[in-house]
Amino acid sequence: MKVLKSRIKYLFRAWSGLKRWVLRNPWKAFLIATAVLVTFVHFYTVLFVPPSREKIWKEIQVADGMSFRAVSALLSKEGIVRSQWYFEIFGRIQGISRKVRAGYYGLGPHMSMWEVLRALRTGRIIEYAVTVPEGYNLYQIGYVLSRTPLIAEPAEFIKVAKSRSFAQGLGIDAETLEGYLFPDTYYFAKGTSVEAIARRMVQHYRLLFADCYRDRAAELGYTEHEIITLASIIEKEAKVPSERTTISAVYHNRLKGGMKLQADPTAVYGTRAWVTKVTSQDLKRKSPYNTYLHKGLPPGPIANPGKGAILAALHPEPNGFLFFVAQGDGSHYFSEDYDSHTRAVERLRINQRIKRRTQAER
Repeated sequence: MKVLKSRIKYLFRAWSGLKRWVLRNPWKAFLIATAVLVTFVHFYTVLFVPPSREKIWKEIQVADGMSFRAVSALLSKEGIVRSQWYFEIFGRIQGISRKVRAGYYGLGPHMSMWEVLRALRTGRIIEYAVTVPEGYNLYQIGYVLSRTPLIAEPAEFIKVAKSRSFAQGLGIDAETLEGYLFPDTYYFAKGTSVEAIARRMVQHYRLLFADCYRDRAAELGYTEHEIITLASIIEKEAKVPSERTTISAVYHNRLKGGMKLQADPTAVYGTRAWVTKVTSQDLKRKSPYNTYLHKGLPPGPIANPGKGAILAALHPEPNGFLFFVAQGDGSHYFSEDYDSHTRAVERLRINQRIKRRTQAER
């Protein structure tokens, strides 16, 4: 309390002394006040008043390794900042000059220097959101990417994803990256190369497939590649997430019994990006992936499975099911023997005929 009182007394004496000095030196006081006001207005204008009121966005590329001085010169040339010299000074004060994130920035002369500095300080570059749904194959991912400014044609991504040398360079012992392009929502900076996009998806997959997953695969008698291949089939077949482990069990049981998997999605893999219906002709198509023609797993994944399908492949439900048939609502009916399966298929056909007849009568 005593300290506070003493400080108040000190401030009061200082204020009284200042008033006496102003009264004795009015012109000096006026000049100093004017200088302070002019300096304040000047720096306020420099920092917070944009060069222009016209809202014009410009894409400014900060190349990798570009110095802050070069960035300042570029912004000054584009008319985004009034003074390169002041920009460099304030940039150093804020610590931005040490490292500016490379990429494309959306900036304009309608932004104040303070806003431009904040954009560089936070690394607010132009990015595009890309969502890869679970079960998409590399052809579909190529199409999704082509809907953004990242690539012009799906073929650009497909070529990279199907490159064996590129896959092996990422530590993937497979012909393509199919199965290892982990489904998720990604944010890619404008100008990101196709190789960097694919590499990021594979890195995301690597973060998920830990050593405990490999240990479990070995326990089941499968390699990592075989588990991802099986998971991709499960992902395509399981429309209802709760059925993943049951469908996984069907395929595990068939593999153990030396039976063909007879998975519809394998018959049409590679024919076209989107397949809405598998026909009887598709099931006869000659392809190494067609599990109606070949026993065992196909040579590689047919899609990119999510975490749920991968876990289902590693942890199948303990049951004796060998068959399943779609019920038309996304779910399946499972059977342990062929006779039960045949009856289930017949019931489904009868129900479909009744449904079509009812709809026609309405």
